[in-house]
Amino acid sequence: MWRCAQVSEQETPPFGLWAAGVVPAVHVGMNAVETKYTPEEKVGPPSSRRSVRTAGIDEALRVLVVDDDRGSREAIEELVLRHGHECVTAADGVEAWAIHSARPADLILADWRMPRMDGIELCRLVRAPVRGAYTYFVFMTGLDDRRHLLDGLRAGADDYLTKPLDLEELETRLLAAARVIGMQRAHIERNRLLLGETKEALRAARIDDLTQIANRLRLREDLGALESRAARYGHRYSAAFADVDLFKSYNDSYGHGAGDEALRRIASTMSKALRKGDTIYRYGGEEFLVILPEQAAAEASYVMERVRLDVEALGLPHAGTQPGVVTISVGVAELGPSGGTCDEWIKRADSALYSAKREGRNRVESDPPPALTS
Repeated sequence: MWRCAQVSEQETPPFGLWAAGVVPAVHVGMNAVETKYTPEEKVGPPSSRRSVRTAGIDEALRVLVVDDDRGSREAIEELVLRHGHECVTAADGVEAWAIHSARPADLILADWRMPRMDGIELCRLVRAPVRGAYTYFVFMTGLDDRRHLLDGLRAGADDYLTKPLDLEELETRLLAAARVIGMQRAHIERNRLLLGETKEALRAARIDDLTQIANRLRLREDLGALESRAARYGHRYSAAFADVDLFKSYNDSYGHGAGDEALRRIASTMSKALRKGDTIYRYGGEEFLVILPEQAAAEASYVMERVRLDVEALGLPHAGTQPGVVTISVGVAELGPSGGTCDEWIKRADSALYSAKREGRNRVESDPPPALTS
């Protein structure tokens, strides 16, 4: 049985909606037949438009309406705006593609048949490139085009609307698009947070927890790149091994808590005394390693003497040393274009450190680079 809704003049939807083939949804009750429209929901001039966000949507979508019929475009735009979304329009696929390429839409509502470029070709273009965000694509088509819908879905469309458009069906597509886009936005945000956490975890894994300077893992990574640069480009580096003098007796006398605090202050003091391009690592226990780029052994020894004096100037009491304060001994070795591996280089710096210990501690000793081999 055919039912006809009696619509009063006051309830008549805007003319633009009729012109676009957009019809109000009809609700059939037990005692009456009435339209979805109420007088206060009529579309007024732009200054009086209401922005009513579709239920369940937290963020507005950027919607691109593509139709070669001006009346249809304006009417659908009005409906999209009424649901609280941003809306741009295009008269054909060529114009739509230019708009979408400049600033991708979250949702595209595209007519099937248009001049210059039809909807299915536009859909293929939208799906072809790898884009950062997903675009929900909905075809708008007449009933006689439904036999082509499978082709549209194969081209990458997500859904379709048949003309004349039903208001509730349009709202359903807006809800579906918002749900998909919302899930994707949440997924992107989760990935962003996970990436940030991963970067932070990687950074933390390369930082010594006690002294907050680089650790052995970071040192191993840096040495690999450094050895390659030294061999290929002839860069000169110096390494300095520093050891806190008589640290075991310091812990025994003042406690491990005081020992930890001493290591923190020594690491901070050494870091501040070095150049910006120098890197300090906690090698283990009370040992520190400093890499000084573009410095020969003599220059590096001068820098480390200044570092040694700064540590002594901290004035941390240590009854076991001759000055009566915490001091460090330092061994310096150079890695230059003459050759040698990083392992050999570090061992020479370590050997220079033991020389400083044998010579009475609280001093800097240098080991010369290996001679050139023929």
